[in-house]
Amino acid sequence: MTTETVPAPAAEPKTQLEVKPITWVVAGVGALLCFVRFGFSGDAVVGSIFVGSLVVIAATDLERRIIPDVVLVPASIVVLLLNIALHPKFEWIIAGAAAFAFFFVVALINPKGLGMGDVKLAFLIGAGLGWNVVGALILGMLGAAVYAVALVLTRPGAGAKTAFALGPFLSGAVIVVFFLAR
Repeated sequence: MTTETVPAPAAEPKTQLEVKPITWVVAGVGALLCFVRFGFSGDAVVGSIFVGSLVVIAATDLERRIIPDVVLVPASIVVLLLNIALHPKFEWIIAGAAAFAFFFVVALINPKGLGMGDVKLAFLIGAGLGWNVVGALILGMLGAAVYAVALVLTRPGAGAKTAFALGPFLSGAVIVVFFLAR
């Protein structure tokens, strides 16, 4: 018996988030629309960060089937803190926590049906929309359901176990609700 230690296997290198130019353009247009809609205000700054982050999250989830924490976590913190600073209410914290908790329970019940990235995205959505989170989540899930039905009807072999990215549906619904409800 030897006392020699075996070196741990090398960790896989994390791939750097690569954002395509078209994603930057769409994020920039979203940010510009925030300033058009809200004027030069704190709400426009929060909105531009919120919408820009959602565009990058949706594009990454669509392309790589992952919601990047490197975008999601800082955006969640900044959007939450700025909303609290601009509109001092518990609404932002409660909505974010409730959306997170709801998605977390769904992920525990069906772990293959909902990823933890989607659960964390729900927190960002609540922190950015406040009480309007309910309408955005319903709209996003409805859009995903329509897509799922179309997928089953048009793709032979597709069924209940067919996976697709949920992030783009949630992000798109959130952006619509953000511009219409605020």
